[in-house]
Amino acid sequence: MLQDITQFIYREARLLDDRRFDDWLGLFDDDGLYIVPLVDQARPGRQAAIVNDDRMAREERVYHLVNHWFPAQQPPSRTLHFVSNVVADERGGLWSVSSSQLIHEIRGGDWTQVGLGEKNAIVARVDYLLRRADGGFRIHEKRVHLLDRAGWQGNLAFIY
Repeated sequence: MLQDITQFIYREARLLDDRRFDDWLGLFDDDGLYIVPLVDQARPGRQAAIVNDDRMAREERVYHLVNHWFPAQQPPSRTLHFVSNVVADERGGLWSVSSSQLIHEIRGGDWTQVGLGEKNAIVARVDYLLRRADGGFRIHEKRVHLLDRAGWQGNLAFIY
């Protein structure tokens, strides 16, 4: 089972790296959440978060990334996710999964635009609640715990 879960997490990372955002949306339960909290034990809707997206907010985020011109995404970010230390435990019909992720992000460009051409490394522990469905998994909740979440965050206009 751990191998199936790990392959699912790898696939999600690849979809993000390939900018296949509509396919990424399809990995979530209808009532699934995508959260980047400011504190480890943040309760959705009760504490501020960098990202706290339900289905509609995820769809809006993807729509804007794909269809709107944003200075923070011109040119668009390219990412490469490295996933390791995947641990999974079944709890009441859901799988609690934790992984370590290193996400490299860069926007092409040169010295004439501040921040372009600079490689950024984002380090996070990513926790999932996964539900088995249709022979695979669906994301019920994805929580990205940024290692440096208390510090200054640069360009956040991409999906972790």
